[in-house]
Amino acid sequence: MYYIYSKEKLPKLLFDVNLTSDEVKLYGGWDVIFGYYPNIQKDDSTIIERDTPFNYPIFDNNTIREMTREEKVANDIEITLEIGEFIENKKLIKVPKPQGNEKYLNWDKEKHLWILDTEAQKKDYFDVIDRLKADVLEYGFDYKVDKKEHRQRCRDKDITSLASNISIMLAEKIIKGKEKPITWYFEDNFGIELDLEKSLVLASFGKTFTQSVYDTENYFKTKVNPFPLTKDEFEKKRKEIHSSLAKG
Repeated sequence: MYYIYSKEKLPKLLFDVNLTSDEVKLYGGWDVIFGYYPNIQKDDSTIIERDTPFNYPIFDNNTIREMTREEKVANDIEITLEIGEFIENKKLIKVPKPQGNEKYLNWDKEKHLWILDTEAQKKDYFDVIDRLKADVLEYGFDYKVDKKEHRQRCRDKDITSLASNISIMLAEKIIKGKEKPITWYFEDNFGIELDLEKSLVLASFGKTFTQSVYDTENYFKTKVNPFPLTKDEFEKKRKEIHSSLAKG
């Protein structure tokens, strides 16, 4: 298929010829074909062989090609703008998306600016803190016995059991003048003998641990925002708070 265009900056489709190159030769060549169009000069035309006509042709380097998006804008041809683009003085302007926080940057078509969605960022940040807090509480804490640490969970049943034993031993001490120690088992099934005083020390450690977790959550949600927050950063701050609470 051949398409014949005018030789001008913005070519016009003059006519088309549904022939192959061999058929053009058999027909007598282009001079014969142009003879059917007396108002069109062959020297002022460009013959293009392709399957379909151009949508928006432009004459460039002695040939015809499709316009670029920038050329369409310059010639008042409507285009679909991509995110980060706007048109000004017949020029297509592209504003690169800033590096960092790409997930939370939205393109404002009216202001021609990338706007940070602080609410979405805050929600995701708080979700991270909540997950870290839940993970730490789920694990519990490591309690040192004779220089070796043993994992103590902080489930409701653990807290209730220790509190119940403390209450019973306290009642025994008040009524009988002495308490009966218990054997307390950690997550690794290591058992230690706990009297009332040692039980209170363990309970106090657990209380301070739990408080440190919630204080750390509050710290990162209200005082500093190291986004994205890592597990190591959360735990480092929690231990710092725990140490401070223990001294207090």
